[in-house]
Amino acid sequence: MEDLGHVPLPNNASAGGGVRVLQLTDVHRFPAGCRYWDCPKGRRVEMEPGYSTSGDVAILEAALSNAAVHFVVLTGDILDGRPFGALGDRSAWRPALEQLLAPIQRAGLPWTFVPGNHDDDESPWSREDLLKIYDLPGCASKGAMSFNHTMTIGFGAEADEDALRLWFFDSGGNSPDPEIRFEDLAARLPPKTPGLAFFHIPLPEYGGLTPLHGTQGLFDSALRAGMVPRPWCWVPSLVRALGFHRAVGCSKLNSGIFDAFVRSGQIKATFCGHDHACDAIFQRAGIFLCYGRVTSTTPPSDWEGDAPLPFAPGARVVAFEQGRLATWVETLAGEEPKTRFLLD
Repeated sequence: MEDLGHVPLPNNASAGGGVRVLQLTDVHRFPAGCRYWDCPKGRRVEMEPGYSTSGDVAILEAALSNAAVHFVVLTGDILDGRPFGALGDRSAWRPALEQLLAPIQRAGLPWTFVPGNHDDDESPWSREDLLKIYDLPGCASKGAMSFNHTMTIGFGAEADEDALRLWFFDSGGNSPDPEIRFEDLAARLPPKTPGLAFFHIPLPEYGGLTPLHGTQGLFDSALRAGMVPRPWCWVPSLVRALGFHRAVGCSKLNSGIFDAFVRSGQIKATFCGHDHACDAIFQRAGIFLCYGRVTSTTPPSDWEGDAPLPFAPGARVVAFEQGRLATWVETLAGEEPKTRFLLD
């Protein structure tokens, strides 16, 4: 686990004095100009009129304009390797990602990336190839040898009382039961700086909880898409009565990282993606467990049209000011009403 030190932030006075982080997740970027996708369900999905390869950029530009953020985190499935497979080009990820990064770079904001399960799924590039993302302009993780690393961010030249420590983890690739490559960090976590952890696949501890805020829509979406196995698909009311609809798309392997977070007492909140129909916020053992908001405007966002999203695509903002954390969702239309929540 690498410590990359401190990243000074651009002091944007319009942000009200606090540190603001923007989380983009599950963008599922397709090759530019892609007109259709032959999806794994054995059918061709046309991009027009319901999907777009550039709608995600418009959402990002709106969020950057409205929320006045200082740092951007891309939490996996930013690329979707599957439609790139036929291209046979190991560097094809670069122009697709650069189009998304352009507004961030124009704004002069530092950013970083952690992979999801689809960034290298059936792609012509390897997962290791994606470490080259850290060489792109503006990346705060430049020089990192692994997707697992940490840094502090703040307005000072060094970490101070207004700084945040950010932890980034690779939650595994696309396999039936991905190995979550987390390590026990209890002894490594800093004693003072509040910590936020970012990864793609939710931890098992996200499961079985009632949301404090937001939508937990994985079960309903899976039911619409025909993804719920028998006999549960026949008795959805029973599933809900038993609380099984509180399931999350986590690995069956528990890495123990959540227990490490609890022991450390330093992680205030975690942020993931993966379950597109979820933007819920939970709490367990004093730690807020948060989903981002899916940013994608391509077919995987809604299971190729079989399960329309319960909300508009967008991005999550996390704000730290005067020792308090708050979060809300930004969409193309601006801050989404009733999404602001205090993580306190």
